[in-house]
Amino acid sequence: MEESDRLRRDPVTGKLAVIAPERRKRPGAPAAEPTGGEAARQTPCPFCPGNESLTPPELDAIRAPGTRPDGPGWRVRVVPNKYPAFPGGHEVIVHSPDHVRDLEALDDEAAAAVLGMYRRRLSVHLEAGARAAVIICNRGARAGASLDHPHSQLFALPVIPPLQVDELANFERFRNRYGGCLVCEELAKAAAESRMVANGPVAAWVPAAARWPYELWLAPAEHQPDFRDASVLETAKVLRRTLAAQDAVTGGAALNYWLHSAPADLRGAYHWHIEMAPRTTVAAGFELATDVTIDDVDPVQAAAELRHALPPA
Repeated sequence: MEESDRLRRDPVTGKLAVIAPERRKRPGAPAAEPTGGEAARQTPCPFCPGNESLTPPELDAIRAPGTRPDGPGWRVRVVPNKYPAFPGGHEVIVHSPDHVRDLEALDDEAAAAVLGMYRRRLSVHLEAGARAAVIICNRGARAGASLDHPHSQLFALPVIPPLQVDELANFERFRNRYGGCLVCEELAKAAAESRMVANGPVAAWVPAAARWPYELWLAPAEHQPDFRDASVLETAKVLRRTLAAQDAVTGGAALNYWLHSAPADLRGAYHWHIEMAPRTTVAAGFELATDVTIDDVDPVQAAAELRHALPPA
């Protein structure tokens, strides 16, 4: 790899990454974290059916007809975070009653129900006055998960977070200079450079300036700023398959993913997207000192491995 091609800037986030595949061969290079034993199972689990009294009263749920709030019979359940970063604006979205099945192990309709709840809760908070809302999912202790039961978290914020402010500025700068959308352009480049992993109404690709090995981004192929307008079924199909592929190629490494959607008062260009980051490496001194990451898997190679690992559609 040419020296001039090693340092890359992601056009959406503005973050820098160093692509250095040869570092994977160094002695003591980090191995993927096994799936088993990442976090001790809670006894009892507050997110399992029958234990609803262990959480604060539910805020929202998809339930079987005739079932009552704060009791069994739900498919997706939303409760306030018991230890909130933002009181009144920090929620837990429990994906399903099943304690061990991650999103990719659900069927398309069940996964779409989770994403439909994302959409619903975004609407609640943005319409109530939040400037922005971010949804995250931490999977595994190394990714920051404190409970095994699959769940996501929503943060409703009184400000637009700095990373998204940077994204919005980069979108607007690109539109003013070229007259188009930054993510739409990235999708075209990913296809041309063999970094596309999944095509269709919702696409998945490895960024050229990937910050982590096997990082993936998902976004609608057609320009769409706000996740509240998304097809949750099409998104769920791609998200499930790509999560399964990442799990396969990383040996079940811990993982974070997050959803960036348009803020409440969007005044410029944007394109919603989900970023998926397996935690196969640890930020060390260089990353902390410079805010530049080092990725030891070439993005084109990562895309090829992920495509090969994709389950059938």
